[in-house]
Amino acid sequence: MSNIYCISSRKLESNRKNSSLGGAVIKMRAQNRYASDPKYCRNCKDLIPYEKRLNQFCSRNCAATHNNKIAPKRKSSKVLGTCKWCSGQTYNKMFCSTSCASSKYTTDEERKIAVKKRTREVSANYRAKLREQTPIEADRKKIREFYDNCPAGYEVDHIIPISRGGLHILENLQYLTISENRRKSNKL
Repeated sequence: MSNIYCISSRKLESNRKNSSLGGAVIKMRAQNRYASDPKYCRNCKDLIPYEKRLNQFCSRNCAATHNNKIAPKRKSSKVLGTCKWCSGQTYNKMFCSTSCASSKYTTDEERKIAVKKRTREVSANYRAKLREQTPIEADRKKIREFYDNCPAGYEVDHIIPISRGGLHILENLQYLTISENRRKSNKL
């Protein structure tokens, strides 16, 4: 019985050696087949290496270039207006290019004014959302003044948060520093 075991274990070892050799031989044959009929990149026509033989392109860059040639991003053919900086035609809302958009402010002071105006627009949109939370008898003019008079580095906070049922009235507003307001979040 031990003789049979020895013979079968020898056969197993020889089979293992042959199987590892067989794997190398199979791989070599596949490489030779690929060398005789290789694949080329669809975009730049360079040879695709054997390791990446399943890909259609040699790199992501070639794939993106190819896809942009087939289906380029199209601008709207409808002209929406004129550029606020150079008076050229625009396909978007305000500027014809990113260079015009970045050069719209000639001084740092103009940029600060524009940022403040944008902040007011955002807070106006926020106030529009709060109209349901603002009672009819609330003095909207005083609430707006409270927002406009907010000191630098501070934000207007609701003492009882709107999400917790608080009203958008002057008695429920306070000034908090930006970090304190973020820390408070919607807590009471």
